[in-house]
Amino acid sequence: MQWLKYILALMSLVGLWFVGLSLSAFIPLPASLLGLLVLLLGLMWLKRIPPALLKVSQFVLGHMLVLFVPATMGVLLYAEKLADNLLWLILSIVVSTVLSLGITARICQRLWQPTDQPPATPHDD
Repeated sequence: MQWLKYILALMSLVGLWFVGLSLSAFIPLPASLLGLLVLLLGLMWLKRIPPALLKVSQFVLGHMLVLFVPATMGVLLYAEKLADNLLWLILSIVVSTVLSLGITARICQRLWQPTDQPPATPHDD
């Protein structure tokens, strides 16, 4: 009967993805992210993780590499097109990486600038 709990846990994960899919019609975010947010809210409401859900989640995460094999094979189908545009791909990856690192560094500098004002001290009224 333990296997039934695992099947229900897996079905709940898939069901939450469908909930995210229906929410994505109204909220401009990916369905998987919305499903994860609904899962997070549900787990916060429960204040615990059901053991069957924990085991199923660990199993799925442990076999995540297998889930990426179809995407990798899909990339291999377009190897010729990728080779034709390799320079542009590398250039876009380098430029976007440099831009994102630069913007992140600038934001961190602005957030972590020391202020000239001394820290506020609590006072008794």
